[in-house]
Amino acid sequence: MSTRRPTSLRSLVSRIADELKAQIQAGGLPAGARLPSVRQLARERNISPFSAAEIYNALVAAAVVEARAGSGYFVPPHVRAATEAVPRPEFPTDSVWERRREASARPIEVDAGCGWLPGGWLHEDGVRAAMRALARQSALRLQGYGNSLGLSELRGHIAKLLELRGISACEDRIVLTQGASQGLDLVVRECLKPGDAAIVEDPGYPPLFELLRYRGVRMLAVPRTDNGPDTDALARLLRRTRVRCLFTNTTFHNPTGTTTSSATAHRILELADRYDLTLIEDDIFADLAPRAQLTLASLDELQRVIYVSSFSKTLSPALRAGYLVAPAAWAQKLARAKVMTSLGSSELLEQLVLQILTHGRYRRHLRRLHERLAATHARVAQSFEAKGVELAFRPQSGLFLWATLPSKDSVGKLWRRALSEGVLLAPGELFRPDGRATPQWRFNVAHSDAPALYRFLEGL
Repeated sequence: MSTRRPTSLRSLVSRIADELKAQIQAGGLPAGARLPSVRQLARERNISPFSAAEIYNALVAAAVVEARAGSGYFVPPHVRAATEAVPRPEFPTDSVWERRREASARPIEVDAGCGWLPGGWLHEDGVRAAMRALARQSALRLQGYGNSLGLSELRGHIAKLLELRGISACEDRIVLTQGASQGLDLVVRECLKPGDAAIVEDPGYPPLFELLRYRGVRMLAVPRTDNGPDTDALARLLRRTRVRCLFTNTTFHNPTGTTTSSATAHRILELADRYDLTLIEDDIFADLAPRAQLTLASLDELQRVIYVSSFSKTLSPALRAGYLVAPAAWAQKLARAKVMTSLGSSELLEQLVLQILTHGRYRRHLRRLHERLAATHARVAQSFEAKGVELAFRPQSGLFLWATLPSKDSVGKLWRRALSEGVLLAPGELFRPDGRATPQWRFNVAHSDAPALYRFLEGL
């Protein structure tokens, strides 16, 4: 027999709760005023005492009503009036968050520089289905903080996925993290100490730069080329400076969209062997590639490579589901560091991710995503060039284009002009280790196939 409450009753309870909340917030009931008892409210509103108690529980949870044991329910002194100014909208956090905060008072039609897929492109149906399936399980693992490495079943599944990328790794070399960002943070904490030198790509990933600065690490930059890091510049740096680590983004690099070539990957590994260099390979966009791309981890067999990736780009950034794969000794150190900083990752979330990945609809989602991304990428690149935008590189797919706008105006003036037309841009200086000015901008193609952006470009 179903225990679901009738829709009409649920609506009535919600309506009464909303009415009381509005009355209190509008000042109709002063601070400290005592509210009717549960039974009195039930009589006045012609509802059951159970429903009246549910209304008060909802109002207490919303901090609109205060429950005092043995005394009843009261209007608390801190309730904010509904007439107060509405707070400015907040944008999601990403690598250009400072600029996004500046723009928060303006209406935005196109977030052309963000770092994620549009909501309609994400695997919403799969996430919903997995949540329902997980809720139906007879027993959920809710006790304790789980394994320091993360959910064993999910690590086992990731090991199988890695095999498809040519990376052979057993479960005890995989550490689950709260997104790739936590993986990078753990690596920076454990692999580097203040005063050490590390090599990064220019342009590259701003949150990584912030992690290194916070740790007191000296950043040395090598230019990013069409084929990956400039290995000639890398060799020159290594000959004159003792360096501990190289951080590189292999597939569909952020922000240039380029992918490291086989020749470049082999040259990097050769230099790493010669100069005893630890390589941190950020491969967060791997699942956006229609075919498995060559990785440093597959070539090196995880001897001196720590491999970092995530499901954020294909499932949802909100899930914060990432992982790193490392040589055995490093994996244990990184897992201990994870326990010290967060006790563990969310095993409940990891169970949800496992449900999603092991369902057949996820593979269909990836196929559709690959097709849609490639088609949009080609369309945006063609439209940009027709409007005089100069592309630094011509990747065939992926999220990003690194481009120069057809204008002699300063970066600040262009950014403000775009904002006035409802377009939020990501200036290239944000992606440089030293923050120096550059004429390039990062464009997310999945958000850039938009009339408002095309109008702005035509106006230049």
